[in-house]
Amino acid sequence: MKNFELDTNKKIISGFTIPDNYFDNFSERVLQKLPKEKTKIITFYSRNKRWFYSAAAVLVISLSVPIVYQIQNKEQETTSNEVESYLVNHTSFSDDDVVNLLDQEDIEKLKNVNTPIEKEALEDVLSSNAEIEQYITTQN
Repeated sequence: MKNFELDTNKKIISGFTIPDNYFDNFSERVLQKLPKEKTKIITFYSRNKRWFYSAAAVLVISLSVPIVYQIQNKEQETTSNEVESYLVNHTSFSDDDVVNLLDQEDIEKLKNVNTPIEKEALEDVLSSNAEIEQYITTQN
């Protein structure tokens, strides 16, 4: 490789020249070219506000649907024991009133129901009831 010495070789003229006193008033000229009004700053949040609102709406709906579904299921769930206890404690219906409200089909279904009664339960009811003689002597 050849040795290259900067001082001995011919210098290349670049062709770019700067006028005299160019940098003396450079900063003043640049400041004059800048706009006098303040530029409007658009933040990331304000540009994407619509996306934030839509994402929040989707989040609220997706979290509220299971909660509403559970509340509705709890309101609709009533067991037969709850209905029976309500009818016993909060109504003045007699057995005849209930039978009058039933259809003929319902009455036929109730006739076919066979629930065995345990002897111990029957003895407890008969021994604790003061009108046992009336049950024994009354014939249907």
